[in-house]
Amino acid sequence: CHARLYERRPDTSSLPFSAFFSPSTVLVPAPKSALHREGSLWVPHHIASALIEKGLGGRVATLLLRATPIPKVATSIASERPSALRHFETMAVQRDLGPVRNILIVDDIVTRGATLLGAANRLRESYPGVPIRAFAAMRTVSTPSMFRALNEPLLWTITLQPDGSTLRRPETP
Repeated sequence: CHARLYERRPDTSSLPFSAFFSPSTVLVPAPKSALHREGSLWVPHHIASALIEKGLGGRVATLLLRATPIPKVATSIASERPSALRHFETMAVQRDLGPVRNILIVDDIVTRGATLLGAANRLRESYPGVPIRAFAAMRTVSTPSMFRALNEPLLWTITLQPDGSTLRRPETP
């Protein structure tokens, strides 16, 4: 006889992004820079699956895939990182048969937010009117004085600049 233990949904009410994780939210892993290969490590997919296992969200759906490979952001120097437009141009949407009422793009690390902004805009074409947000397990911090703790949840806004670059800034309460 096997018994499966179900944990209660964690209390996220005190977090600034608690509304992101409703039961109607579809968690969409951010695509890798390379073309998807079955069995390859896809960290955002693992994070999204772990969030679902903890009761944070409705389900995981691989709505986004990389159609054209691009240089890996983590190993590119800042001036050569792909722009939000380049991310948008190299992603494709796979339609989902289930209902999609809220989308949460899940990534492992956000630097300036070009991947997330490109992904959100690509999804917006196929899911107009559906709220699209993003969640990253970690963020980079360029200014040492802005670093306070590893586990400091914050809301950030990512904006597209006139020159095509992205700017990520914390929201003020």
